[in-house]
Amino acid sequence: MTKHSLRAGLVGVVAVAASLPAAVASASAPAAPPHFVQDQQRLEQQLSFRVTTLGHLTTDVGASTTLSAPDKTTLTTRLVDETTAIGALVAEVPTDTTFAQLNTDRASMIRANRVYAVMVPQVFETIEADSVASQVAALEANETALQASVNSLSGQPGYARATHEYTAFVRLVNSAAADSAAVDSTVMAQIPQDYPRDRHVFVTASHKLLASELAIAHASYAEMVIGLATGDQTAA
Repeated sequence: MTKHSLRAGLVGVVAVAASLPAAVASASAPAAPPHFVQDQQRLEQQLSFRVTTLGHLTTDVGASTTLSAPDKTTLTTRLVDETTAIGALVAEVPTDTTFAQLNTDRASMIRANRVYAVMVPQVFETIEADSVASQVAALEANETALQASVNSLSGQPGYARATHEYTAFVRLVNSAAADSAAVDSTVMAQIPQDYPRDRHVFVTASHKLLASELAIAHASYAEMVIGLATGDQTAA
């Protein structure tokens, strides 16, 4: 063997030896399986949707002019807490390397932060309940003036119709008040950990609020009829 051949052989051995650590390192850190990457990306997308939804809810609460001060404060605090919690998951999920980590983060997103199952109906129904309460209070405040308008028709052809409408008005306003009573406090008492046991609470609240809104609409119609009968445009 010539010196040139020996030198070339030694160079080859050194090159192969130098490449071994990199090959070993590559083999010890295999790429994540495709289905893991898909699950990770799906979870990231679900978190993104929740961030957007929480932003919309925060805007709705801030813009509401009928929410009571305590309800607005409570909802705002809860939205801040959930936004912070979801934001932490947004930062954490991309660093997950195992299915166990993904499952833990997914469980936290769903069970500890019920954005869609609890927060959404809680915000919408509380805003609606406080709005109904405000409308009922305005109608109740007008009862005395409405009664006076009806009494002014005594002995005239429109008196019987006006009296009938006033009776209906009072009944409907009372019905709206009864249907919506304590809806906001009941809805606000729900927390993510109560779901799904509290699902019926939101369904019942929705039905009660719908009944209240229908009663208010009919009461407003009765109020308008009385106003037209008496010529009192403030009643109409």
